Amino acid sequence: MLQKLNTKSQHEPGYIELKNITHAYDTKKILDDISFSMKDGEIICLLGASGSGKSTLLRLIAGVEALISGSIKINGNIIVDKTTFIPPERRNIGMVFQDYALFPHLTIIKNIMFGNNRNGKITREQAMTQLEYIDLVAYADDYPNMISGGQQQRVALARTLATEPDILLLDEPFSGLDSKLREELRVETKKLIKTKNISAIFVTHDAEEALYLADRIILLNDSKIEQIDSPKNMLKAPSSIFAAQYLRRYNIVEVSVKDDIVVSPFGSFNIKNLCCCRHTKLKSNHKIAHMLIAENDIHLETHDAPDKFDHQMDVKVLQINHYSEFSELQLSVEGLNQPLTLRTSLREKDVMIGDVYQAHFNYKNILIFSGDQ
Repeated sequence: MLQKLNTKSQHEPGYIELKNITHAYDTKKILDDISFSMKDGEIICLLGASGSGKSTLLRLIAGVEALISGSIKINGNIIVDKTTFIPPERRNIGMVFQDYALFPHLTIIKNIMFGNNRNGKITREQAMTQLEYIDLVAYADDYPNMISGGQQQRVALARTLATEPDILLLDEPFSGLDSKLREELRVETKKLIKTKNISAIFVTHDAEEALYLADRIILLNDSKIEQIDSPKNMLKAPSSIFAAQYLRRYNIVEVSVKDDIVVSPFGSFNIKNLCCCRHTKLKSNHKIAHMLIAENDIHLETHDAPDKFDHQMDVKVLQINHYSEFSELQLSVEGLNQPLTLRTSLREKDVMIGDVYQAHFNYKNILIFSGDQ
């Protein structure tokens, strides 16, 4: 049933609530019982690998794809369920795509003036205000092919913001840009969205991008929500090995747990002394469990002095790889049938393959999950 959206609401503008969203293409389930809500002015990042359902979820919220099962509310109003469908143009939602979608035959200013806002057509003065926000006033009368990709993405964002949306949906808007420009636009875009207090949902497969942009991250895995939490809590207390590995690089070592004692190739630990175990709900006995040690939490004695929370071990350097912002060392450990990876911001120029060190990691930072994950 086609309805008009009632703009009066008991909720703050921009509030979104999704309940039991299930979606499929033919027999392939893309989204499986997805439910979450977001506050006014909140930035949420839908994070996950290709094919996890991120963009599909965005299209369902926007109304450009038909919902199969579940319901979506905006501002307390049902916009789609079994009996209701509010068309996209009445949802007051703005979308920004990765391909910019600018009109090549229109100037920058006319691209921004193309849409409507709450009061009707967007005036040149209003469009110029948006160009001031993105610092592109000097390019107002240029055409899209006359400016860079990063500038085009700014224009696409400005064009959407000129329509005064309650909610902004951004589908991997920075994916086609080089890394330096991508980082710059993240900063600019977040600042702009927060300044205007707009509720925004970003789709990305980039963990770094999600950690920087989001107030909360929704991590999708195999058509379901793996975890919803703030970036800080996602890093500190991942709900699964999948969540942990998606956000950080870890060494995974098989261990066992007996009578609250973790038995590992590095020695034994009492799980009561490990911060991780209250997060991972590790039981007192596991024949097989997995210990996760962050690659950047292993240190060599020459560069970082250990403290009382550090566990020490003898290692031998097997391989060294230098990158622009970090060095990566492969280390062998006696009793362990796999190398450990150490990743550091230091350029270990004086470390040589074959060197032996007493390395250490902080046992307060390790994660341990049961073997059935």
